[in-house]
Amino acid sequence: MIKSSRIQILYFSIICLCACSPKLAVNVEQIKITKEQLADSSLTAFIAPFKQEMDAQMRLKIAESEHDFIVKRPSSNLMNWMADAVFINQTRNVRLSHPAFCLLNTGGIRSSIGKGDVLLNDLFKVMPFDNTIVWAKIPITSLEKISAYLIKSGGEPISNVKMKNGQLLLSGVGEKASVNYFWVITSNYLFNGGDNMNFFQDAVETIETKTLIRDVLIQEAKLQEILLNDSKSRIE
Repeated sequence: MIKSSRIQILYFSIICLCACSPKLAVNVEQIKITKEQLADSSLTAFIAPFKQEMDAQMRLKIAESEHDFIVKRPSSNLMNWMADAVFINQTRNVRLSHPAFCLLNTGGIRSSIGKGDVLLNDLFKVMPFDNTIVWAKIPITSLEKISAYLIKSGGEPISNVKMKNGQLLLSGVGEKASVNYFWVITSNYLFNGGDNMNFFQDAVETIETKTLIRDVLIQEAKLQEILLNDSKSRIE
């Protein structure tokens, strides 16, 4: 209690001094902080074993590549590989009641994959984001919106669908059988309007898998052992 009173008295004394004095000169000495001071040796030592273990895991070989996998609009082997990996993984044990295709975004691919060993770190560089996979059931009338988007953007990763003369050609659509809806397998980022893919607002049903796209790429790369190379353009 006495200590608190002294602090209050000191506080009010400073206020009074500032109010009464025309000028209050305060000399401030600048203290330079060096990089050596910023580094905490004890913290660095604590983190070191974890960093070494993480680095070792990231250097694990996942698969091999006989080609350079690159990103290039409107379509490229890396764009095709990623879309195929997601589509195949998600439909492998699913009996589809409606046509379906995969649509990802070119901007979400942040690195290429070089020829040779494919390390875990390579796939983390390709997909550094924790985006998850979402299924969106969309009315067939919205197919034109997606076509228009692909034309405007210049091309995005797609699988189980092709674009020719400005129109998406989806298996099961345009045949005698009447189709009212189709599924788009995409990322939660895009489904929520990322990259201005506003056509996902037309979805009448969604399935949120909570599965990371990056985990799927790792799983499919392991299964393939040698990355499947398809450089044929899917958007013409």
